[in-house]
Amino acid sequence: MKEILIKTVMIPLPDYVSIKETDTVYDMFQVLEKSKSDGRHAHRDVIVVDDNGKFKGNVTMIDIFKTLEPNYKKLFENYEGKTLTKDYVINAMRDFNLWVEPIKNICERGAAIKASEIMYVPKKTEYLQEDDSLEKALHEYVMGAHQPLIVKNGDTVTGVLRFGDLFEVIREHMLACPLPE
Repeated sequence: MKEILIKTVMIPLPDYVSIKETDTVYDMFQVLEKSKSDGRHAHRDVIVVDDNGKFKGNVTMIDIFKTLEPNYKKLFENYEGKTLTKDYVINAMRDFNLWVEPIKNICERGAAIKASEIMYVPKKTEYLQEDDSLEKALHEYVMGAHQPLIVKNGDTVTGVLRFGDLFEVIREHMLACPLPE
């Protein structure tokens, strides 16, 4: 797989759904809805850009869910990367009163939350380069990288590599392999 480079699988930045830092979660949902009818790649995440179209961060489904239920902040306050036990996870919903508010409150909250408040900004070490191999991307995902992976050419963000797209490459290659008889 060393011959398959990330740039051949990534979605170029201009083709990815993007919003401004000042857009709200509600605005993001509207942009995602519009992208479904544009015939573009099916997206659930968005790239956040500044007024000049420069990459600032990304917002994923998990980022949105954690934001719409503010008690997740309490849950993760003392987490600091430790392993969550099964009992802790099972009891967390009750102990932290997660998802007890009516949907109306969630809608109002989503209309007020700006992308800049919830976007994830990758650390310098979390970016991939266009000429990296898919093996490097596979390793990043298996080791728990924040999704999607952001791709650069030098210092410029040029695209996005989604987990599902990477899986499709592996699936296609597996199905193309001749099996021994």
